[in-house]
Formats: sequence, C-alpha cells, structure tokens
Amino acid sequence: MLEENEQLTKPQASSRNVHTNGVETKTFVEKKGFKRAEAATYLGVAAITIDRLTKRGLLHPSRALRHPIYSRNDLDRFLTDTTGDFIRKD
Repeated sequence: MLEENEQLTKPQASSRNVHTNGVETKTFVEKKGFKRAEAATYLGVAAITIDRLTKRGLLHPSRALRHPIYSRNDLDRFLTDTTGDFIRKD
C-alpha cells in the first residue's frame, strides 16, 4: 500500500529516455488525473467518500472517458478549500 501511495506522489517516468552526449537522462511525466481509487488514496479517504464528495458537488470529475477522472488540480483545490473547516475555534 505504501508503494502505491508513493507512486501517486512521485512523477511518473515515461518509457522514453533521452541520450545527450552519451549520458542517459530520463524524461518524467507528472500524473495529472486519477481514477476513483487513486483519488481516494491521494486524499487519504475511502473510495466511497470520493463518491459522496462528488455527489455533494465538492469534486468535479471529467466524464469524457469510461471512468470518471479526478484532476490533481481539483483534488488540491478541494484540500485547500476545506483545510480550515476542521480547526477548532474557541
């Protein structure tokens, strides 16, 4: 499970390597869209919570493909918008 979580936070390597003056460098492609289970792991919640947040209009997946895809920007926006909601104010 930890390896899967690390995969979501690290840039994803593409299959193409660029050779410059005999030195091999890797080209990285950052993952920008997540399926439901991946989005849940990214936010640290259960997959059913992703469904609830979507139904309440707090997350906005792209439905252009077979499965809804949650953008990294939308997930980050949700985190920043809701960060202060759980802070206790006396």
